[in-house]
Amino acid sequence: MSWVLSTPGKSLVLEVLEPTVDGATIALRYRISHAEGAGGEPVELTERVTLPGDSAVTPSPGLLRLLALAAAPSYYKTCIPATVRVPGGLTATERTFVTEVLANGLGEFAYRNQVPQALRPRIEAPERAEEAPGAPAVSDPVRPLVAVGGGKDSIVTIESLRAMGVTPTLFSVNSYAPIEATARAAGLPLVVARRALDPLLFELNAAGALNGHVPVTAVNSVVGLLTAERLGLDAVVFSNEASSSFGNVAWGGIQVNHQWSKGIDFERLLAEASAASGVRYFSFLRPLTELAIMRRFGALTDYHSVFTSCNRAFHLDESRRRLWCGECPKCHFVFLCLSPFMGREALQGIFGGRDLFADPQQREGFLELLNAGGRMKPFECVGEPDECRAALTLVSRHPEWAGHPFFDDPDVAACLVDEASVEAAFGFSDDHLLPPSYEKAAREVL
Repeated sequence: MSWVLSTPGKSLVLEVLEPTVDGATIALRYRISHAEGAGGEPVELTERVTLPGDSAVTPSPGLLRLLALAAAPSYYKTCIPATVRVPGGLTATERTFVTEVLANGLGEFAYRNQVPQALRPRIEAPERAEEAPGAPAVSDPVRPLVAVGGGKDSIVTIESLRAMGVTPTLFSVNSYAPIEATARAAGLPLVVARRALDPLLFELNAAGALNGHVPVTAVNSVVGLLTAERLGLDAVVFSNEASSSFGNVAWGGIQVNHQWSKGIDFERLLAEASAASGVRYFSFLRPLTELAIMRRFGALTDYHSVFTSCNRAFHLDESRRRLWCGECPKCHFVFLCLSPFMGREALQGIFGGRDLFADPQQREGFLELLNAGGRMKPFECVGEPDECRAALTLVSRHPEWAGHPFFDDPDVAACLVDEASVEAAFGFSDDHLLPPSYEKAAREVL
């Protein structure tokens, strides 16, 4: 294994081998080797994904290949090989898919590690014919699988779909307490797929392999498509909003975006690549801003005690899990953008009674969200600075927050905006893939 980390990336090849299937379990197989056949025995890695249910449906080969390609960045980033080889071949659409997933899905990883070469490996694969497209849908989906992460966004989606007369099946890849609590509060079934990375990956990381952010939503999305296919459902619905397409910084010839695999470009990419499966893929909240979603969520009080957006709730060490840490960009963002739409006491109750505006240690975090003084948007799943500034303006007018010292801070006060900017933060975008009845339901969120 050590020879991999001591060999220059230009001398290495990552092979994405054909996945194998044993019942409900998919084995994703990768091999790292020396380009010239020297330098030690190849390193074999196998990731396993187990789909829910006891269906006898055989996974579509195209979806299996997409899953292997979507999961490849976790193994590719360990040594940044110059070549990614797919011996079984790729269609033109799949070739575009893996090229974009590596170039944009690893943008943050490459930026933080200052390795621009990670963005553009050579893709070697025989040409494979495109799969015949599935039969066109004759109506809008009525049996959707809705991805749930325990946060406000999927909750708004659940309740909006229920209001339009659609009963979703809830879905997650692995499961955590906030996800299970959301399903209980919704009173809907939750199906759980299991994903297990190869343990050797952690050994490589411990030995000094480069590490960093990978496009997890890309993997979860394809697992969702395979799950929907297995369970006989007709759509996979995520809850990624308009602002997830907004990047962090221009670098290396791309717009680095922590949320790239939640953005509209990836949504289009996967929708096209998976079209032959017959399962539709789209994000219900795509046309909506964070503030429109926050306003709707503020009224869904049955969920206020169970939801979370804080990464601490999903810590690998169970003893360190908390619903809200009150110190990270996600906590700052939710506190700021929910504050106009909830009572002060109720909002502080979500955060264990804390007033984050009054904590001087959280000031810099809020200023980053507001883009104050040209600060860069945090590498996290948070909204656009313009939305945050609109939320700040609204909460500064809220009678329960009037006179709060936070708004007297000169750097904060400089971020207040005019009425037109506030109104613009509740817009509805036409840049989405929603079927007509779902678009109508999304407009009603406003």
